[in-house]
Amino acid sequence: MRKLFVLAFLTLAAFAVCPAQDVKHDLEYMVKLARAPKTVDGLGQAVVIVTDEAGNPIKSAYAHLHSYWGSPKEHCESWNYTNAEGATALPPIHMGRLKLVVKADGYKKIEIPIQASSLDQPIKVVMVKK
Repeated sequence: MRKLFVLAFLTLAAFAVCPAQDVKHDLEYMVKLARAPKTVDGLGQAVVIVTDEAGNPIKSAYAHLHSYWGSPKEHCESWNYTNAEGATALPPIHMGRLKLVVKADGYKKIEIPIQASSLDQPIKVVMVKK
């Protein structure tokens, strides 16, 4: 019984540490996360910055990156919502033919083909009101 109690305590202690970690989500930090794949069909990471036509950041825009390679069945996806600065760093994925889809309330949906080699820089998306 004592071993079970100790195991439960250690498990809770391990999870209690995670929320205390300082995770930066500011634009400057996110821009550094942008990575083009180093090889054909390699891993890469997209950083997306979404603004309106006046250059104002759009918070909570949904950015969804689709990657297709090889046969039609090989497909990876990466998605996230933008922060108050209109930016998001999407989780890294396997790179192939890329299509970025961005949606935001009150704006027209945008679908953009992306070159994997361009992912060293943020993808800047300008949304147009409906």
